[in-house]
Amino acid sequence: MTDKKTNYESAAFIILLGSLTAFDPLSIDMYLPAFPDIGKYFNVGASSVELSLSAFFIGLSLGQLLYGPLADIYGRKKPLLVGTVIYSLASFGATFSSTIEMFIFFRILQALGGCAGMVITRAIVSDLFDKKKAAHIYSLLMLVMGVAPILAPMLGGFLAKTYGWKSIFITLGGLSLLSSVCTLIFLPETHRPTLEKIRRPSIFSLYKKTLSGYADLFKDKSFMSYSLSGGLMRAAMFAYIAGSPFVFITLFHVPADKYALIFGSNAVGIIGCSQINRFILKRFSLEKIYRNVMFISAALAGLLLVNSLFIPHVVAIIIPLFLLMASMGFIFPNSAALGLAHQGHRAGMASALLGTLQWAIAFFSSFFVSYFHNETAVPMTTVILVSTLLALLCLALINEKGNQHAL
Repeated sequence: MTDKKTNYESAAFIILLGSLTAFDPLSIDMYLPAFPDIGKYFNVGASSVELSLSAFFIGLSLGQLLYGPLADIYGRKKPLLVGTVIYSLASFGATFSSTIEMFIFFRILQALGGCAGMVITRAIVSDLFDKKKAAHIYSLLMLVMGVAPILAPMLGGFLAKTYGWKSIFITLGGLSLLSSVCTLIFLPETHRPTLEKIRRPSIFSLYKKTLSGYADLFKDKSFMSYSLSGGLMRAAMFAYIAGSPFVFITLFHVPADKYALIFGSNAVGIIGCSQINRFILKRFSLEKIYRNVMFISAALAGLLLVNSLFIPHVVAIIIPLFLLMASMGFIFPNSAALGLAHQGHRAGMASALLGTLQWAIAFFSSFFVSYFHNETAVPMTTVILVSTLLALLCLALINEKGNQHAL
């Protein structure tokens, strides 16, 4: 048993799980530098190409709800393999698209395939480890995942400039095929399929079981509190992603290359804090770390809004923003570990709902930043503050029973 667990904590195992979760950030960030080339190829405007990104987010949110029940019923490995193969085929399909509509269709399929990695790797970690050790593993996964948004735009820009935009999707499809092979050979099944317990299962019985499982999760106050609070903090991060290009490049006249450094340094901050999280977990409880960091994040968000109103200077925005983004390195792995801690046989379904809630909330936060745009930094900083305050409210909604269950 000890040898098995050591194997599960090995660098190779963590890298494999990390690579399976990295396809979605790669799919988002890697093709951004190629937007103008894609628009020229299909002879459409920038707004039409941007629809392919929105479509990907929609597919990402809805697809997770499908994989959760499948992973609980059929085991983790089979649905994961199906997802990686769908992602590969969709990536190659995007390169053969003759219209922007066909390209957007394959982007949706890409999202439906790629989200399997996000959902099922969280469930695998929940299968293998208790909540404190799971937070440690999620922090390690963030180290692998965190590199993707930093390197993806550079790699995508190089490929687009050297070989054309289609090479980006050929690369993504090839990497997914490689992950499929590694999953097939090296990834063990960590959850016994429950299909054998269902006598002659029909589509109706599986559908009913799925709806019943999700309904039970919505009633679980501890799960919903950690899922929503983590999702709202992700919304704060997406508000920053949506608003920061205008705030830094247009408002404060930061050169594009310097903006890339700011963006990259914030990503490094998240990665760094996720690794610090691994060490402080040895001294403090998971709940205490999560609660205290949430309060600190809300204070930083408040300072960020005040500075945007009364000290409209780039330094007054950069410093609290960096600290706030860095705090996500504590929040994301710990919220996932706490939310999935007691889900047991339905960890796949819980992971799916957690991911769907978080991505859906994040999508709306970026919309509000754009909707309330007023040529200042205030819409971005306001959405960030509102998101963090709502996250604190969700955390406070864990009742006495929920706290006892979580502890």
